[in-house]
Amino acid sequence: MVWRDDGRINVDRINMTPQDGPRRLTSVEVAGRLGIKVETLYAYVSRGRISCTRTQEGSLFDPLEVEAFAARNRPRPLRRHGASTARPLMVLDTDLALVEDDELYLRGQSASDLARTSTVERVAAWIWHGDWEAPLSSPPTTDLAQVATLLASLPAGADRIDQLQAAAIGLGTTDPGRDEISQGALQRAGARFLHGVPRLLGDPFTPGVETRSVAETLWLALTPHPPRPEHVRAVDAALILTIDHDLAISTFAGRIAASGRASGYAVLSAALGAFASPLHGSISVTTVQLLRSVLDGAAPEDALRTAVRSSAARLPGFGHFLYADGDSRATTLLELIPDLPHGAEVTAAVTDLTEVVNRRSSQHPNIDLALAALVLAAGMHEGDGPLLFGLGRSVGWIAHGLAEQTERPLRLRPQGRYTGP
Repeated sequence: MVWRDDGRINVDRINMTPQDGPRRLTSVEVAGRLGIKVETLYAYVSRGRISCTRTQEGSLFDPLEVEAFAARNRPRPLRRHGASTARPLMVLDTDLALVEDDELYLRGQSASDLARTSTVERVAAWIWHGDWEAPLSSPPTTDLAQVATLLASLPAGADRIDQLQAAAIGLGTTDPGRDEISQGALQRAGARFLHGVPRLLGDPFTPGVETRSVAETLWLALTPHPPRPEHVRAVDAALILTIDHDLAISTFAGRIAASGRASGYAVLSAALGAFASPLHGSISVTTVQLLRSVLDGAAPEDALRTAVRSSAARLPGFGHFLYADGDSRATTLLELIPDLPHGAEVTAAVTDLTEVVNRRSSQHPNIDLALAALVLAAGMHEGDGPLLFGLGRSVGWIAHGLAEQTERPLRLRPQGRYTGP
């Protein structure tokens, strides 16, 4: 290292070795990802806390080392009964989801147990009505025909989240009771969406389609493989495990709409608007691309470096601040992947990626990696991860809408504090 006349270190002279592999991160990019000043980053380098490489492009950093450094230094609070992590700007009471001791619980029931034994329809009925056997209304074929026309008119660049948003709008406009302010109207909107979307993705007019489960209908719409019980179980598990997870930004957006007494379809639309972001619903697409690159022969280290550099997330598919020792949702879903058509090779790729990450940090696979594994092992399209995630989470969005409807209207409207001139 070389000291300058002003007493600061010339970082460009540290670790002057040639760069190899995918492009690395610049000092400015690393400082931005860590939320620190470039000068602070230089201080970390001088103390040996993080290393950099000198190239013709300047000082560059290994994305995996940066992520490992971030993981070691970021807080990972755990949520307990009666305690707040104080992470958000506000804290809202919820009786739906709890993360405790690295396990997710839905209304006191283990989400992993539900994923292994139940169906998304039964869980939705229980969460919305308090009755596992409560019937959930399905949209009639006449409504689906109109909504199918709407979906068919979307531009070629429309993705799965666009289709979910269009489905929410279409199913709402075909529901005569859309604007009724009641628990029943919210429950009906959720049921029509949960049953309607899978049918709209396939052929809604196929004889007998209305008798199939949500998971089986989805499998038939998204994959070329005939459904087997273990295939349907994996889809049901994915939907159940994504129902709710604390107050994600999409859930909060849906609750804000519900606080204004919006319809169930508007609650879904508001939630989907926040869901369509690279740090939330869309991240599974990035994770699919990461996993696909390993399946296509890329070295796991190179694939991870490329993913970290190109993703808005620090390390797609790994880590979550609510879990100290691993995301139980991912563990549960990954257990089902080997039984899928391409399960063996996908499981091997997941194992290779996990081993590399574990050598560099303490982060474990999260639900995004498990969803990506399901998409590829089932032979789905690379963009189908957000569809599974969004459809499963819609059950939670409606549940939060039901809860918010019992609160004082507009209670979630914040007060601004002027900071201008």
